[in-house]
Amino acid sequence: MSISRRLHLKSLLASAGLIGCSGASRAADSDLIGTWSGKLAVGATSLRLRFVITDASTAKVISLDQGNAEISASSVRLDGKKVDLGFKSINARFEGELTDKDTLTGTFTQGAAIPLTLKRGEAMAEIPPVASEPLTLALLQTLRAKAGTPALGAAAQVKGKAPLIIVNGARSAEDEIGVQPTDQWHWGSVTKSMTATLVARLVETGKVSWDTRVGSVFTNDINPAYADVTLRHLLSHRAGLQPNIDMFHLMGYSRDPLPDAREERRRYALTALKQKPVGALAEKMVYSNNGYIVAGAMLEGITGQSWETLIRAHVFDPLGLSSAGFGAPGRAAMIDQPLGHAVSGKARKPAQVGPKIANDNPVALGPAGRVHMSLADMLTYLSAHRDQPEAFLKTTSWRTLHTPPFGGDYALGWVVRKDGSLWHNGSNTVWYAEVMVDPKAGVVCASAGNDAAPETQKVVSTTLMSARAAGLSAT
Repeated sequence: MSISRRLHLKSLLASAGLIGCSGASRAADSDLIGTWSGKLAVGATSLRLRFVITDASTAKVISLDQGNAEISASSVRLDGKKVDLGFKSINARFEGELTDKDTLTGTFTQGAAIPLTLKRGEAMAEIPPVASEPLTLALLQTLRAKAGTPALGAAAQVKGKAPLIIVNGARSAEDEIGVQPTDQWHWGSVTKSMTATLVARLVETGKVSWDTRVGSVFTNDINPAYADVTLRHLLSHRAGLQPNIDMFHLMGYSRDPLPDAREERRRYALTALKQKPVGALAEKMVYSNNGYIVAGAMLEGITGQSWETLIRAHVFDPLGLSSAGFGAPGRAAMIDQPLGHAVSGKARKPAQVGPKIANDNPVALGPAGRVHMSLADMLTYLSAHRDQPEAFLKTTSWRTLHTPPFGGDYALGWVVRKDGSLWHNGSNTVWYAEVMVDPKAGVVCASAGNDAAPETQKVVSTTLMSARAAGLSAT
């Protein structure tokens, strides 16, 4: 779902005692390699955890309910069907065993030993409880105050009905300028479905095909394992690419706007394509920002135009998304749009906009998660995926975008939930957002906050479902 984070786990995960692991690692092609997700239940507290086992010596855990905090494993042991991961920095350990090809059953120990079952993949497709209370301004204000986030915004639209847009709070925690219904929000990895939509448009023009190969664009200086990777593999996270490049390399990429990002994006893509694969082609779903950046760089190499130019010409402009742009919204040294906020305990520190300020991921990551736009424009975009206008894409293209090509629940830029709705979230660590397209109910909805604290993520999820309920109640 989301761009790589470098925060520290807080509260429950940060308060445990040291437990280390030891032992040799082996089996680079182990069935244990991949992404695994589950919920850790501690009394009344429930934390969503994602474990990413990259290879026989590298793994990490991400706490989705604690700002997507990310902790690298200090030790990794893969032994047949068994895995043993140590996290010295948080004094924790996970021991598990494959009980079937997509289930890891084990124990998470951090002071106390707690049963933990993990499922392969992002495990984002669990349907959240339908909110019983439709969204109102009073409810949004209550939720925002509960989370402590500076601003929240939510929107819903039922086919044939007027949109509902409600916002509350301040653009900056250090100012009293109120957020406006027309303001822009950062959507993070929701961008991925837009990149996939761009590819669909280019497929229909004949510029590329879903089966255009990496090796046909990047002919030299890549790991040969990626030569037969296609756009279809990249957009469904089945390319075997690692999730991200390392932080050392990431520091070498510009975060300020570039006149043309193609050179940096190609350099990033080549770095990703030199990494060791996390698994065989199409075999495992490993959520990868790298995959979308490689896809964007491929489109650039084939068309001679930047991803930014292409997506504006083929997606934003045809759909009338006039507020859509790239990176943090707003102008330098001004508070003309909401600012993202870094989180430290209960404090929120604005991420100012301007040169040399780290308020978003590097420009090269655009295809994976750097789009901003207003709530109204987001509803327009989501409505296209709901209504599937043939003037924009053929029925077969819409079907391709919304169908997991290799099984599981991840299509092309979308998680397909058990009820058939499409969902995704996004965060660059200073914003958090979720969107949903429910074709059966005929409703689309979106919600966002201008920080990514665990409390904010929870109320954004609640707000999304409340917005959905409000939209349905208006029918």
